[in-house]
Amino acid sequence: MTLNRIDLGTQCTIRETGEKGIIKKIYFYPTKYEIEFSNGKIKHCATQDLDIDGMERPVIKKIVSDIPNNGIGNQWTTWAPFEGESCVKHHFATSKEIMWRMLTSLEIYNVWFYGIQRTLPVSDALRYVHRFSFTNFNLEPGSYFKIRPRTIAPYFRCRILTFEQEKEFGFTFKTSPLDSEYIQFSIEETDYGVWVTCRRNSKGFFSFLSQYNWHAKSRILQKLDTIVPKVEFTDNNQKEELPGTDSELDGFSSKKDLIDYAINMGMEGNMDYINSIPQKPIRGMAKAGVVRATRTGVIPPKPEKLSGVSVPPASGGGLAALSREEIVAYLVNKGLDGNMDTVNDHQDKSTRGKAKAMIVKIKRGTVERPPMPAIPDATNPPINEGETEEQLMERLITIGIQGNMDEINSLDNRVLRGKIKAAIVKAKRAQK
Repeated sequence: MTLNRIDLGTQCTIRETGEKGIIKKIYFYPTKYEIEFSNGKIKHCATQDLDIDGMERPVIKKIVSDIPNNGIGNQWTTWAPFEGESCVKHHFATSKEIMWRMLTSLEIYNVWFYGIQRTLPVSDALRYVHRFSFTNFNLEPGSYFKIRPRTIAPYFRCRILTFEQEKEFGFTFKTSPLDSEYIQFSIEETDYGVWVTCRRNSKGFFSFLSQYNWHAKSRILQKLDTIVPKVEFTDNNQKEELPGTDSELDGFSSKKDLIDYAINMGMEGNMDYINSIPQKPIRGMAKAGVVRATRTGVIPPKPEKLSGVSVPPASGGGLAALSREEIVAYLVNKGLDGNMDTVNDHQDKSTRGKAKAMIVKIKRGTVERPPMPAIPDATNPPINEGETEEQLMERLITIGIQGNMDEINSLDNRVLRGKIKAAIVKAKRAQK
């Protein structure tokens, strides 16, 4: 029975006072009741104020998510004579690996950490360039780095004191010669991402200086959240598991090689390759690497795929004779024609992801539909008749510089293949 179809004269009880009465009238929009008590008193009550005889209504509980709005958690600061302490918590929709990389990337602290204009390593390296780069910096307890505050003050030395992989990272910090703080970041993994807690402690006569500009200091993790790559989570609130086989690593021997290769592709402007990586944690770490490489200018070496793993040989027939780009175009055309089973049944996750992403873009009108590639017969593989070895090298070097290594990796002549790859590396270095 609905609450506005109750029979008049039904007994009810006021929840707050325990008084009993009967329902005389029912009003709609919103539903209210006119209650008459035994002493003749009349009162108007809403449905949540009454217990109606003969009706059982479950108690409505408000379900509150463990993740606060915008990820902002507890923020507080306190000061007692000669001692100050503050704490800021924030939830990030990313993986623990990405979060650890961001927190230990000291070279980008000037982007999000309040009060820092620049960070530099404290190094006695012989090469002048290494003194201004964190490339060879030993990130371990006892190591020193220096920061320049956003004031007229000079550089101040900071020292790493806490370093527990993907858990805790702490260092001394100062922006004036009068007061020094200890800053510690801790990471706690959840089903939806990670909680990061930043604690700041200062002691001494001038510890009250740590309380200045608290409003800006309490927002550092919110600012960090704007540059941290996000990781999507599945419907069962669990992250996708990391790959463990070479086929899932797109032909690379390790996860690190795949990430380094994706970073290089992103720096070359090919973000579609990163977006097509099916493993979301790896995709997030690749995007974080692109952000880091863009800010620091340090790009990891571009690894090569293992020959014969995910690159099909061009000497065979059928789909095996097509390059990766041609296979993507083939799957895209099949999908647009209504045959999504062919796309979903393709074994290479990276190629399948690229095809699905392109199908979405074509339907939105942002890119044009690629032509359907011609599938050669298995008994008559394509041969470039009349092409000399010099012409072959020149053509493959040109397409290799553009990033298409499929035909090069499929060459049976190892000596020729090595010469072509060496020429590609030399040409790319000359371009820089």
